[in-house]
Amino acid sequence: MRRDGSIAGLVLLGVVLLASFLVSGPSAVAETPKGTVVYATYYSAFYQVGGDPASHMGGQGPLIATTVFEGLVDCAVDLNYLPSVAKSWKIAPDLLSVDFFLNEGIKFHNGDPLTAEDVKFSMETLMRKELRLVIGFAYRNRIKNVEVVGPYHVRFNLKSPAPDLWKRLWWDGAMMPKKYREQVGDKGFADKPIGSGPFKWVDYKQDQYFTMEAVPNHHRKSPEFKTLKIVFVPEHSTRLAMLKAGEVDIAQLIGPHIPVVKSDPNLQFKQVKYTVASGLDFDDLAFPDQPSPLKDHRVRAAVSLAIDRKSICEKILFDGAEPWGEVLNPYNLGYDPTVKPDPYDPEKAKALLAEAGYPKGFQADFNCSVGDKYLAEAMQATLAQVGIKLNIKQFEGGAWFGAVKGKKLHGMAFRGSWYDAERHPGADVLDGLSSQALWGYVKIPGVDEALDASLSAKNDEEAAEWGRKISKLVRSDNWRVMLWAFHDNYGMDKKIVQWEPQLGSKPGTRFEYMKIKP
Repeated sequence: MRRDGSIAGLVLLGVVLLASFLVSGPSAVAETPKGTVVYATYYSAFYQVGGDPASHMGGQGPLIATTVFEGLVDCAVDLNYLPSVAKSWKIAPDLLSVDFFLNEGIKFHNGDPLTAEDVKFSMETLMRKELRLVIGFAYRNRIKNVEVVGPYHVRFNLKSPAPDLWKRLWWDGAMMPKKYREQVGDKGFADKPIGSGPFKWVDYKQDQYFTMEAVPNHHRKSPEFKTLKIVFVPEHSTRLAMLKAGEVDIAQLIGPHIPVVKSDPNLQFKQVKYTVASGLDFDDLAFPDQPSPLKDHRVRAAVSLAIDRKSICEKILFDGAEPWGEVLNPYNLGYDPTVKPDPYDPEKAKALLAEAGYPKGFQADFNCSVGDKYLAEAMQATLAQVGIKLNIKQFEGGAWFGAVKGKKLHGMAFRGSWYDAERHPGADVLDGLSSQALWGYVKIPGVDEALDASLSAKNDEEAAEWGRKISKLVRSDNWRVMLWAFHDNYGMDKKIVQWEPQLGSKPGTRFEYMKIKP
């Protein structure tokens, strides 16, 4: 089935998917499922308060938003959009409104029916600025208002065409019961969240774990095992040890642990390619009135040439990533496979530094989250070869968010261009490149305007052209130095018989479709 990059192309898709859904109907498990799956992540599972999806500030939103909750649309393995809370949708010819027609009979886990009023309430809650939803800015920028047309019919009136809306409605578009949330308040809802997803919330311990149970006879797909537990284990070696000991069933891996898992006959290795683009942001560019060597484009070029991407990807990441030069990913319209990363050339880097007035190099901070410290140390070692001395500053989850949002960082930092695969290039890189994005830091000349223009593309050709323009703007004068494209790497025990996450999407979801041994 064709997955069109422009929002207009989703009109036919919505109609076709409705027909398919009505023929096949929802999938259900006849018997009460048994078994437990424990998933260990090194990204904080609690970049939100309790289980409140509207307060999710970063990390891996779908771990809650697509399990306990569900959005208006679902996302298939091949990145096609599927019916979920909405059974179909219709987009206006001017692309400035979308009508969603809801599946009737969906119930929240407390028995309340899911209606258009709940959709309107949920979207307005997700857009509340004080709750700090990571993509709340995008919802606020795109959605003028949500209108209840009928009990199972809502209309999104848009401020501008919004091809970026679709992936967000799956990734972080949780539908919540209006009556219940208003009754218990934000804090009460965070403590005991209620959704309509294929799993229901059981319990949690903030910053450590949360536990869910399968919902029988779910309208879309009932899980085939009973309990799903998400645990936050930031220390990489501990997470691997837990996997080998059978304490967890799925563990996110860092590069050095990939060969360990591959060589263990009791474990399986799973890789989802091109999930995140890692680039190097020069945070000093956010402060135009303060002097910094990094404001000289020759210095930024020298930094790029001093990075041994190939060795880092092979020896530190163990092919869990690959050197990358293009701002876009292979799924994007406009992606140019001929754009390669800068070569490793320390002598040329030294010459550029001398030309810029820094023959002996300079000192700078390198900012990172706790989970990325090992990569920051690799950057520290490779840049030291040309005289650039990095002072690594690492931040815990909440502190990292606060430092970025509060503009407290100077020097350099890892920053992604895309975080999940999406065909429309502007929609895909918006969260990573827009200066208005929650994780935005440096405003790259011309990029905000190009991103906005790309979202009005009427067809694939226009979207591809804007993708190429955006890529060139970012790469010009090394405003951001592209480093490598990450793959998501998992170790699994042999209990997991089948698991198919979405292409290019992070984190791996679709747990309701997972099959395990009895």
